[in-house]
Amino acid sequence: MKANHKGQSLIEVVVALAIVIMLAISLVATTLLVQKASKNARNSTQATKLVQQNIEQVRIFRDRNPGGFDALPSSGCYRINTAGADPASWSLVSLASCSSIPPAGAEALSLNNTTFSRWLAFAAPTNTQKTLIVTVSWADSSGPQQVSNSTFLSKPCTGQIGAGGGATPCP
Repeated sequence: MKANHKGQSLIEVVVALAIVIMLAISLVATTLLVQKASKNARNSTQATKLVQQNIEQVRIFRDRNPGGFDALPSSGCYRINTAGADPASWSLVSLASCSSIPPAGAEALSLNNTTFSRWLAFAAPTNTQKTLIVTVSWADSSGPQQVSNSTFLSKPCTGQIGAGGGATPCP
């Protein structure tokens, strides 16, 4: 007589259930990893935008301030106070030091449930050029993060057009 085996044995069911559970755990872990990477990318992009915004604010401050290029410091750690609507009323607020991250008194900005700290530093390699370094830092599940960018700010040439249409050289 032939045995009639219909259905699955208990071992087959347990093995199939274990495979399904392992797949579910893998999907959940992958989803959590992708969400974390997405949040890190969003924060990094936001920090880069904040850095670029601050660089542009300093350029506007330089261009619209009566002191112009000479109103920018040669060294030190600062934040820009853009409280007034008129860029001529903006000011640079000196911070004690850039040694700690973030330095005490750095501008704090809260975006997308993340608090960013922003500050800028100056260096003057020559008397007609200054280096501006803007840094934004924040903390997330991966620990402290920061984005920095630097640019050169040059003193505009004030040479006059001379006789015959030639310009006098700039210093």
